Amino acid sequence: MFTGLIQHIGKISGINSTSEGKTFLVSVDVSKFEDFKTVKTGDSIAINGLCTTVVSINSASFSVNLMNESLKRSILGDFKTGDPVNIELAMKAGDRFGGHIVTGHIDTVGIVRKIVVDGFSKVFTIDTDTKYIVQKGSITLNGVSLTVSNVQNTFAEVSLIPHTIENTTFKHLKTGDKINIEYDILAKYIEKFTILNHNDSENKTSKIDEKFLAENGF
Repeated sequence: MFTGLIQHIGKISGINSTSEGKTFLVSVDVSKFEDFKTVKTGDSIAINGLCTTVVSINSASFSVNLMNESLKRSILGDFKTGDPVNIELAMKAGDRFGGHIVTGHIDTVGIVRKIVVDGFSKVFTIDTDTKYIVQKGSITLNGVSLTVSNVQNTFAEVSLIPHTIENTTFKHLKTGDKINIEYDILAKYIEKFTILNHNDSENKTSKIDEKFLAENGF
């Protein structure tokens, strides 16, 4: 599990493509990312919000394998050597919970429609399905935990302070760019339980009809 608080901006330093997927080599600056020294093979690392598993590691880089399903559901399939990426290590038990619950499973890819300066912040408008998005709720964009400042039928907006922009790949985003989106897992669970309860209720009431009443002497 992750929290959506980016720890480092890494760089794609190598890509090996096959019919089975892609292997990414990601470089880091250990002088700015002390926690990287604790990473070992098999650990989970979120790259632009996508949960990956470290398959090899050295002092300043690590490799991950991405299957075709992950490439289709995220923007990582479009990445090129040299592209910057947001990195977050998996949360440890007892860590401070600074963002919100982030699973690292990308739901969809959105498009940056507009970027507007508003005081010292920037407002990013993202075209996406807003079924699971509520105003002032949480959303994960490229792995960053953010609060929704506005939501309409076909887009959502988030406002970023300078610190967040400078310490994530949002500083490189421009209009028309694709972006990884993970909706709030709590919203998806609520929908699931609501549907199950509704179906269960329908099943219970549908058993009592004219035939049932006649067979039971009514």
